[in-house]
Amino acid sequence: MEKLAFALMTAARKLKPYFQAHTINVLTDRPLRRAMSNPEMAGRMALWAIELSEFDIQYQPWTAVKGQILANFIAEFTTAEEQGAEETPTWRIHTDESSNKHAGGAGIVLHTPKGDKIECMIRLDFTTTNNEAEYEALVTGLELAKAARAKKAKVYSDSQIVASQVNGSYDCKNERMKRYLGEVKGRTSDL
Repeated sequence: MEKLAFALMTAARKLKPYFQAHTINVLTDRPLRRAMSNPEMAGRMALWAIELSEFDIQYQPWTAVKGQILANFIAEFTTAEEQGAEETPTWRIHTDESSNKHAGGAGIVLHTPKGDKIECMIRLDFTTTNNEAEYEALVTGLELAKAARAKKAKVYSDSQIVASQVNGSYDCKNERMKRYLGEVKGRTSDL
């Protein structure tokens, strides 16, 4: 018991910020809680029990040891081929827009799964709203991803309206926005 208590005390001293910030669950198959709360204990164990009392430590029985060992063994020795199909690498598309009375523009940054970055700026020579410019950036980003043969992409947009319309949580009521939404849906079916 004293060795277990010493191990817990050493961990608490070295990881004091974690012990202070979180509830610590100690899984053990020994009666450590009873030993630490025994009023008749003396010496080091009593001092350790007092020092550990400042932390929120929960002692829980460690059951199903054999089952856990088997699960750990399977997880450790299962190779990638046995786990099934390999996951398609995900590209990231970041879009940003700006518009005013005379013209608009959009910026697109593509991040490849390997960490390369492709930046593109487009100028919109027609009057647009901010949301329409955001859709233009999104459509262009999807076109670039398709041209680069991306199979899967995750889009990051700072327009809550456009993101919510594409996700389906907002209805699209404006006819021009509906056309943009249809364009985006058509392009995402390719990815």
